[in-house]
Amino acid sequence: MPNVFKRRIWIDANGVQCSKTTPGAKAKILPDWYFRVMTSTGRKLVRGYSDKGATVAKLNDMVKREARGEQGLVNPFESHNKAPLLDHVRQYVAELAATGHDTANNRIVELRLNKMVSACGWNRLVDVSAATFSKFRDTGDMLKAAPKTRNDYHQTARQFCRWCVRNGRMAIDPFQSLATVKSNGDVRRQRRAMTDQEVQRLLTVAPEPRRTVYQTALLTGLRRAELGQLRLDDIHLDAPKPFLTARASTTKNGKAAVIFLRDDLVSALRRLPARTDGLLFRVPKIETFYNDLRAAGIDRTDSKGRILDFHSIRHTLATNLGRAGVSIRTAMEVMRHSDARLTTKTYTDASQLPTIDAIESLPRWEVHQQVQQAVATGTDGQKVCDTICDTIYPAQLGVCTHSDARLTVNATDDQTTVIQGENLQNKLFPATPNTMRPLGIEPRTHRLKVCCSTS
Repeated sequence: MPNVFKRRIWIDANGVQCSKTTPGAKAKILPDWYFRVMTSTGRKLVRGYSDKGATVAKLNDMVKREARGEQGLVNPFESHNKAPLLDHVRQYVAELAATGHDTANNRIVELRLNKMVSACGWNRLVDVSAATFSKFRDTGDMLKAAPKTRNDYHQTARQFCRWCVRNGRMAIDPFQSLATVKSNGDVRRQRRAMTDQEVQRLLTVAPEPRRTVYQTALLTGLRRAELGQLRLDDIHLDAPKPFLTARASTTKNGKAAVIFLRDDLVSALRRLPARTDGLLFRVPKIETFYNDLRAAGIDRTDSKGRILDFHSIRHTLATNLGRAGVSIRTAMEVMRHSDARLTTKTYTDASQLPTIDAIESLPRWEVHQQVQQAVATGTDGQKVCDTICDTIYPAQLGVCTHSDARLTVNATDDQTTVIQGENLQNKLFPATPNTMRPLGIEPRTHRLKVCCSTS
């Protein structure tokens, strides 16, 4: 525990404070009591009161508050803790905008944080806790939201707290150990891809330049916000292989991307009218897109309840890549996905994949049933040969070649065909190479009996 003391200074003949070595300097004891404490920047001299007991009480109170983490002597966050939490939120959003983050996304971040501050009862940074957030996320109206939405709130809160830690506003991130909500495939907004006929009708009814916007989305996979931030200098139509550049400040993952352009899209982009604001084109509003869908006779919701919105255009691209047989790794690059499951399961519309053609493309196998031999006696008492004829493959054919050899083919239970005569082997399997007809998988009702009669 620090001690309180009286402070002594030196004054000259005029009563002005001076150094101890000044000629004629005299010592003077100040009336107030003082004490020293340790802060994050070193030892600090603190002035008390003229009453020693009051000064000791102040010292004890500061030590107590320091131990509870509420005093700024060793806690550099005290000044930040005193500021209203919404002030920190506004500064955070302002820094996002200053560093080039998407304006629309910044607005969403601000709305989420404001909602959490109000719902969780947070007034200061010290009020932010994982317990109060969990109660907000896992109860009430938030339970009606999709797991992805609830995790988005979690991610927003954690990114804000990480920013506070980096900027010396908080000691630790209170969300670092909080688990996210398990989705278990629970996707509330089930989207579907557009069929080729629907795309054709949409591009037919949409006027320029909206048609070009839709074409760009269909062939590049750019999101609506990313399309709206494309500038004229992002497009390189005169390059040996035309391409566009999605700047890191505009993409969802914060990474720049180079996207090559097909010749028909290049032609459409060349026809765009020049703009004075530097943007490539203006992305239509959502209602305008829905109006174009209605004009094209396209239902927004199918029989399975899946919806069709602007983001479904990305699903259409992923589905078309799968239909074209593009490898998963290449499709991930085109879609700018880091997880193959996102490309194959979430964005690919399995109902449009050529599954019937896939089955038809499988190899066909020849299945030959081993010829069974019957040992019997004819109706006229003539004995039938008891020699078994092994007839699995032509190369192994052991059919009897007696002149009266007979092949009985029971195609069905009530229909029988008999082939009888000399050189039965040639009738069954001609000697000409590669002339066997694929038999496929024979029904179980087909029975072959090969035998010959003897005297």
